Amino acid sequence: MRPVQLIRAQTLDHLACRNGTTRIWLAWDGAQVTGSFKVRGAVCALRAARLAGERLVVAASAGNHGAGVAHAATALGMRAIIVVPASAPRSKLARMVGPGITLTTVPGGYDGAEAHARDLAGRLGARFVSPYDDDRVLVGNGASIALEVVAALGEVPAGVLAPIGGGGLATGLALGLDAVAGVRCRRVWGVQSEVCPAFALSWMDGKVRERMEAVGPTLAEGLEGGISRRSAARVASVVRGVSVVTEAAIQRAMSLLQRDYGLTVEGSGAAALVPLLDGLPPCLIGGTVVVVLTGSNVDKEAVAAVVGKERRC
Repeated sequence: MRPVQLIRAQTLDHLACRNGTTRIWLAWDGAQVTGSFKVRGAVCALRAARLAGERLVVAASAGNHGAGVAHAATALGMRAIIVVPASAPRSKLARMVGPGITLTTVPGGYDGAEAHARDLAGRLGARFVSPYDDDRVLVGNGASIALEVVAALGEVPAGVLAPIGGGGLATGLALGLDAVAGVRCRRVWGVQSEVCPAFALSWMDGKVRERMEAVGPTLAEGLEGGISRRSAARVASVVRGVSVVTEAAIQRAMSLLQRDYGLTVEGSGAAALVPLLDGLPPCLIGGTVVVVLTGSNVDKEAVAAVVGKERRC
């Protein structure tokens, strides 16, 4: 496992605060063997399953979690059935291969894939490895990144911008930061696409969106789907706030990261940068702010279209 790479983004400081009191860092985790942070949690969860004598797991994924499960299962000599929605990008599907890996595609979005996977796991008597509602996945993903960020910075950041899909990353980050700081403090600010803001809507009116289909095409397919009641409650207890951002803004963030930093960041990860580009929430201004960029698995055609369209604007 590669440690998260921290990149000092001085050119972005002025977007957060004109008086220079805010320092922006990018936490890049797209250089992992599967191209995404989610291999961290998958390895953690499957190691535990292997030690418990289990040899088969079932997972549902929009792409990155499935790639992590496939990698971990292959490395540990296990079998895995991975259920993905038809909308999963080819770049992510290509990483879900290996001895003992069975890939099943179902129509619709992520929620349908998860329902199918849970049913299948129940019928087979196998463990379902959730990408967001499994304690070992949660700790392996977000908490490990938080510890590495603090170790590299030599301080606990004042704020962290992170994408929210099912909520596991945001919760893990918050728990890791609190553990190091020794005090509970809401440092994480979540980001979701307007196309499928399940947590944001659930937080606003208290009605948990356990199932939610995207209302249109999205560059952030990794953030699609609903959020469980357990995960929604956890995220609400640790985040400082959440921004719902446009697809156009996600595209702009992807293009900026490619152009200025040479990073090919998928929409789900680049979304975390948008609140900074649109004006950092006042409560995060001042001190060190870290933007978590979660993965690099995006089809080349999509990158070319995003960058090309931005140049024409």
